[in-house]
Amino acid sequence: MPPATPHADGRLPGSGLVFTGRRRDPDLAAGARSQRGAHAHGRPHRRGQHETRDMNPSSHLAVDPADLAAAGITGVTSATNLASAAGLAVAAGAASLAGLDATLQAVGPALDHRWAIVGPPPSPDGWIRASDLLDPERLDEALAVVREHHQATPEVAVSYFTAWYAATIVGPAIATFVLTRRIPDLDPAEIWVHRHEGGWFDATAFHRPRMTLLPEDPAVAGCAPEATPVEVVAVAADLEALRAQLVEEIIGHLEPIIASLRKRARLGLAALWGAVAAQCGRTFLLTERVSRDPHLGRLEADAFFAAAAPTLRARPTWQQFIHRGRCYTGMRRGSCCLAHRVTEEFCTACPFVAAPERESRLREWIDSQGPGGLAV
Repeated sequence: MPPATPHADGRLPGSGLVFTGRRRDPDLAAGARSQRGAHAHGRPHRRGQHETRDMNPSSHLAVDPADLAAAGITGVTSATNLASAAGLAVAAGAASLAGLDATLQAVGPALDHRWAIVGPPPSPDGWIRASDLLDPERLDEALAVVREHHQATPEVAVSYFTAWYAATIVGPAIATFVLTRRIPDLDPAEIWVHRHEGGWFDATAFHRPRMTLLPEDPAVAGCAPEATPVEVVAVAADLEALRAQLVEEIIGHLEPIIASLRKRARLGLAALWGAVAAQCGRTFLLTERVSRDPHLGRLEADAFFAAAAPTLRARPTWQQFIHRGRCYTGMRRGSCCLAHRVTEEFCTACPFVAAPERESRLREWIDSQGPGGLAV
């Protein structure tokens, strides 16, 4: 029996995605229910237990400045620099891994229920070369599966497909950038994606271990083992240049298929790229599963979206709050995924859900995950 179908925001059913169960009205009060029928408004508020406020990025960091200095990372003078330096400390350990395969394994928790490998697809079942989706017939076939399986209109099918496909591309790229300061090559001819019967994607196969690296990366500096399977596509001058390359790789890969999808539904570029931006934002926040830094993913996301404007102008915004003494960051999408046209319900990250209601659901979702739970 195949796994359950994920929702347009990338989560599997039962993973905490909550709907309002009402018509679109951002000012409606409480009463939302999750897919399992439980009330979205969790436990009663206790003084001191929950708090919402402006966040100081220097609080609750997973990396101590003294540890950074011991690792040779100096010159940290601000909260933002501290979070960025924390990411460099994470990357310093992860980049000592061998090739792309080991890198993808290291960042695996940030890919959520998806996974990525290096090499040819392990079986012919369900795998499709990314470049094949640029063929009009193959793309129409893929969209027809989504429409039939979900009883969806062309607009909903295109919205779902865009989010699901984008997640398998941007997920590995963003996670490796944030956590290892490496970027896999996103050439569509060199990538396969795995599609389930319901039309959604859950895996990525990179045919070759091609990466863009920084000058200090062991694979560039000559410190990596001789047998390390790495093909260096390019060497970025610095972190800013590497980030610019990440933006170029993601937009360059997705631009042709976004153009094709736009011809197949009454959706504008803001809606389609908004679906991509939501998957980007979600992956940035999920990197906390590896970095243990509650601010790094958000700060990296802000820098990424600034570099990706205006293409990804419909970017998500953040909803930050304190829960049980710890800071969390939730997400508000920059565009609607249209799931409500199928379910008559709204996603937690939907821009039409009021902020207090979203925060209440996110608190319940965090608690339901147990230790290490995130608001994403």
